[in-house]
Amino acid sequence: MMESYIDLRDRDHVSMSPDSKTMAIGKFDGLHAGHQAVLSLTVDLAKVTSTKPCLFCFDPHPRFALTGDENYRSWLTPAHERDRIARRYGISQTFVAHFDEAFRKQTAEDFVRDYLVALHVSHLVVGDDFHLGKNKAYDVHDLQRIAATYGIDVNVVNSITEGSDRVSSTRIRQSLAKGDVMGAASLLRRPYQLCGTVVHGKALGRTIGYPTANLSLDEPYVVPKIGVYLVESHLLGKRIFGMMNIGFRPTVSDQRELSLEVHFFDQSFDLYGQSICLLLLDHLRDEVRFESVQALTDQLARDEVIAKSRLLAFT
Repeated sequence: MMESYIDLRDRDHVSMSPDSKTMAIGKFDGLHAGHQAVLSLTVDLAKVTSTKPCLFCFDPHPRFALTGDENYRSWLTPAHERDRIARRYGISQTFVAHFDEAFRKQTAEDFVRDYLVALHVSHLVVGDDFHLGKNKAYDVHDLQRIAATYGIDVNVVNSITEGSDRVSSTRIRQSLAKGDVMGAASLLRRPYQLCGTVVHGKALGRTIGYPTANLSLDEPYVVPKIGVYLVESHLLGKRIFGMMNIGFRPTVSDQRELSLEVHFFDQSFDLYGQSICLLLLDHLRDEVRFESVQALTDQLARDEVIAKSRLLAFT
């Protein structure tokens, strides 16, 4: 079976990939509407040219590598989720280059020769805001000029706009920071999701009639604003809905340890140890500290009524 996720820190992976390729290049943080246009052209070109449609991206996030901004230690679509989503759009393989100081300092010609030519790329697809090299020294016109000397055709996809602004990963991150998961979904063209493994928690929810599954994230996801959300998951072959608290459980704990707890409506099963993905559909309220566990329980009952009333928009 062909491996779909290729880590280029192992340079042997370059020589082991002899197929002619149509390659999309970028950070692809979120695989949002603009990225999807790039992927769509990549897949279409690959069909016409009988090449393999592939993705080329980076790890860690270039902004984190360049500035140390801790917000960019996390991704909207971490590496393996990005690969899974890209395959749904028809991408065969994802190649990931380690974004370190040496990578940052290379010239555009170094990049084209050492990566694209070595990977047998015949066609390249990038967004119109693509830049390469130290201090973004090279733009798409430089890339087209240099790639042409190696017989590589570069195709440029125009940005997608929504409202008056370009669809971007930054806009999505800003929406999530405000708890606006519906706004993020509009830019992503799908609900934002978090994937992880169900782990043991304190089991307090079970004692008050709201048993929860505690989620430990599998990859470094951007976590939305602290609060309570309407969520969806696909388990046991069906869509199920619930409400998730992202926060610090201030009513029952003084510890500042972030937790993600989901209560599924009208369900009774043990998910411990299972991998699940949660689609964040709507923000219900902010997390607050209640005077008692009973006050928290009463609020959870109100939350459930509100959440179920909003399900009509998603079913």
